[in-house]
Amino acid sequence: MGSSRARPIAHALLLALAGGVVALAAAHGLFATALLAALVAIWTAAIDLVDRGPPVPVPAPPPAPPPVVPDDEERRRLTAYLDLSPAPLVALDDGRLRVVNRAARRLLGASDLVPAPPAALLAALADTRPGRTTTIDLEDAGDPRSFALATGDLALAGRMMRIGALIDIDAELKAAEASALRDLVQVLSHEIVNALTPIASLADTAVAMLDDPQPALPRIREAIETVARRAASLHRFGDSYRSLARLPPPTLQRLAVAQLTGDLAMLFATRWPAIEMSIDTEQAPTHLLADPDQLTAACWAVLQNAAEVLSDTGDPRIALSVTAQVGRTLITLGDNGPGIATTDEHDIFRPFFTTKAEGTGVGLSLARQILRAHGGNLVLATSRPGLTAFEATLPTA
Repeated sequence: MGSSRARPIAHALLLALAGGVVALAAAHGLFATALLAALVAIWTAAIDLVDRGPPVPVPAPPPAPPPVVPDDEERRRLTAYLDLSPAPLVALDDGRLRVVNRAARRLLGASDLVPAPPAALLAALADTRPGRTTTIDLEDAGDPRSFALATGDLALAGRMMRIGALIDIDAELKAAEASALRDLVQVLSHEIVNALTPIASLADTAVAMLDDPQPALPRIREAIETVARRAASLHRFGDSYRSLARLPPPTLQRLAVAQLTGDLAMLFATRWPAIEMSIDTEQAPTHLLADPDQLTAACWAVLQNAAEVLSDTGDPRIALSVTAQVGRTLITLGDNGPGIATTDEHDIFRPFFTTKAEGTGVGLSLARQILRAHGGNLVLATSRPGLTAFEATLPTA
């Protein structure tokens, strides 16, 4: 109120002051100042007239638009989108079960309202809170199938409706099994080829030695016996994997350490003649209690991994030692390569992890599984430029 009363008074004083300035400026010939004062007076009078004018009416808010109802074309488009989902979608509406998309119509044999819905499905929809999942068995064309049910609530026309999505667990399991089967076949083929390569090379060496004018029969016999043992070992190893399911339990027997290291040395020298390999068994026990085929495969996997890393290294060397300790036997396999990256140390035993372009990431994982099945273990003991060492342990025989 005070400001509304003071405003006319201020306008009147401003007009009077402007009029005085106009008169004084005109009397002294200051026509520019007189003109400016006249403009101020006119501007003030105009503001006063505006302030005294009638109030501007505030427009009323526009009415709320009517609810948008999708036309037939939009409904068809939404239905087509839902029909693209391979998961059956259902809705529980006031105790009645409705199918939402084509997959649900095919599964439950209804076009909209399901006349005789499965009691288990109704109960699962009602009891499973949104954001949770449960498992339910339903018949699909007469065959029982397992589904994972995920639910959500939808407010529609003032009432709540429970929506459910049925995910075919059997189909997902079959896809996972097929992927695992492909990976396992790739693993086996990789291991078999790697095992056959030195065997074939050693056999070729024995044949070449037979062509000598005076063949060294003891060396030829030794080479042929190694080929025979490794071929038989590979056959048994592959036969055990025929089920393509899991690593067979080891068949424990007394294994001479000299036989194990001798076979590995001869196979390695044949496969990688440019890499020096030293063997230390001075503190080794005479025998081990192990599965000869599996233990040879485990050691060979570690040696092969080291040799592939050393292929571009000057003066490559690999060392294998067997040491008797209290309650266990320690097998150390080391090389003078560049070492394993710190970021990869925790992943090298993970199945199918590899940093090599043509690797499968199986060798170290398989070797660890074999050692653990024997009651021992395989660990990365040291990794730095110039020294990488793996330690395999076995319980004392």
